[in-house]
Amino acid sequence: MTTKKTANPLTIHPNYRPDIDGLRAIAVLLVVGFHAFPEWLKGGFIGVDIFFVISGFLISGIILTDIKRQQFSFSGFYAKRIKRIFPALIVVLTACFIFGWFVLLPDEFKELGKHIAGGSGFVANLVLWSESGYFDNQAELKPLLHLWSLGIEEQFYFLWPVLLVLAIKKRFNVLWLLLLLILASFIFNIRSASADPVRDFYSPLTRFWELMAGSLLAYLSLKTNDSNTFQEHKNTSRYNNIAALTGCLLIATAVVYLDKSKAFPGWWAILPVLGAALLIFAGKTTWINQKLLAHPVLVFIGLISFPLYLWHWPLLSFARIMALGTPTLEMRVMLVAASILLAWLTYRIIEQPIRFGAKPHNKTAGLCFLLSALLIVGYGTQIANGFTFRMQDKVDYSAFFGDLNYTHSHHLIALEHHECNFYDIEKSVPRGEIDRLCYTPHSKKVVFLWGDSHVQHLNYGLMQNLPADVSLLQAGSSGCPPSLTNLTPDPLQTCNKANQFVWQKIQALKPNIVILAQQRGHEHTNYDDTIARLKAAGVQHVVLVGPVPQWQPFLYKIMLRKHWTDYQDRMATHLDKTIIHTDEVMQAKYKQSPDVTYVSLVNQLCNSKGCITYLNGDRKEGLITYDYGHFTLVASSYVAKTILAPILRKFI
Repeated sequence: MTTKKTANPLTIHPNYRPDIDGLRAIAVLLVVGFHAFPEWLKGGFIGVDIFFVISGFLISGIILTDIKRQQFSFSGFYAKRIKRIFPALIVVLTACFIFGWFVLLPDEFKELGKHIAGGSGFVANLVLWSESGYFDNQAELKPLLHLWSLGIEEQFYFLWPVLLVLAIKKRFNVLWLLLLLILASFIFNIRSASADPVRDFYSPLTRFWELMAGSLLAYLSLKTNDSNTFQEHKNTSRYNNIAALTGCLLIATAVVYLDKSKAFPGWWAILPVLGAALLIFAGKTTWINQKLLAHPVLVFIGLISFPLYLWHWPLLSFARIMALGTPTLEMRVMLVAASILLAWLTYRIIEQPIRFGAKPHNKTAGLCFLLSALLIVGYGTQIANGFTFRMQDKVDYSAFFGDLNYTHSHHLIALEHHECNFYDIEKSVPRGEIDRLCYTPHSKKVVFLWGDSHVQHLNYGLMQNLPADVSLLQAGSSGCPPSLTNLTPDPLQTCNKANQFVWQKIQALKPNIVILAQQRGHEHTNYDDTIARLKAAGVQHVVLVGPVPQWQPFLYKIMLRKHWTDYQDRMATHLDKTIIHTDEVMQAKYKQSPDVTYVSLVNQLCNSKGCITYLNGDRKEGLITYDYGHFTLVASSYVAKTILAPILRKFI
């Protein structure tokens, strides 16, 4: 006796379009490929934008159809959304919490709790937006980072059905409403792309136009009285095929040409959004849609695309956390395969029975209860500081450095003179002006520090080791290299203002020495021009400090995970290799220059055995950096005393 397999009701619906599931597959494969193999698929992040268009088309089509048939109800609509979204989300969030309990350090688990709460409340994009200040963790170390897009999507569906119903009841032209909202959102996106790139990425207002592009397609489709295609008659099939081909080319162009250096979404988002819209517009009978997108393999991946999206990033992110860096290629391939398997199991065992099984009302209430419970658990984890009792032996060490504790306990804001910083690191906002004492000398011998936080962390040591008759001045902004070239976009909205201010003060003061420093990417800063203009302005000596050896991830976390039971005063692993390359380039360029003294911190702090990690036997106070590369007070004093002060004394 055989058991008849229950079909997915959606795939046997007469209006079902397998090509859209194929397009879903393309979108999710692009995102997974970008996250797992960013060196090969640099523009794969545009898969999310394709998802937005598909979602807007399908969901708006359902709403408009139900309204037309006088069958729409808010309770029915949101009950369907709950059964569609909540089951897989609950499973993934629960799995992340359980896994994180055993492997994450307290500060990491605390952050995970906050992100579980944000994901459960569909405000992950707003939470991540609020974290985007100067001290934000690497994106790759946030296992629930990808929920930002789900937040935007659900925020859209909290508002759009209400607007649509009101517009129809008030007899407002829906087409004009759609066009007006698309235009407003797109303009806000364009303005934000240069003014505030972080807002442009995470704000729902800068992304709604992408979903509404799909909504516009759904509206026009229904207006033609054919929900499957717009026009699929013989005399228009050629144009539909051209539309499908153009859509493919636009998406392919975006994948190949775009990367993380481009201001996105901005104007660039037109490529994937228009590409996806054209493929949907073309209809299911075009050659590309019928032969490629409707291929059974792509349709299968499209059907499991939502759980695949949810699973893939936590697996990759947790692997990166545990490996203290990028996992091997083989490991990433295995993790992608595991994501597909977990997605299929979630789809078959969790999603399908809950979504299409019996007792829908009980399931809806139960799902709401479970997700609410996860929100409470996540928030509780955050306020409990990551449940420190889980690994008490490591808590004190982690807490000594983590969550800005070192910055506050050692009074770095005062000792590094952050009143001279045009970016307020405590409030994560630009500062209108800096303290006058930052640029007011008390003697004729003047040393001026100019740069980002990697010049600021030298201040303490230089104060301790320079003669008292030297005026040590400082100005600049965190995150901003010392450059006289305007930056576009301006990273923290302070760079151009800070650098112009410093330039004016240097022209007026004509200091004996100007010290330049930045975190990374020295070879990309136009130091030739800056040095020439400093010398022309009357600066006698220019000292360019090379990059500090930097660790991936934070040095104290490497010690916790890899060297908790042994003592490593030098280490050659987990170093950022781009820093070594930068130093080599800068040495080759400026080692013999008569106009600048280049100081290689890499040469001074590293040897064949590795780079210095500890400066004394104290596992806490002796560590050279409290994060990836900012000097502790001990290190600042050491570098100033043994490396910088001897050079500066020759000039003053």
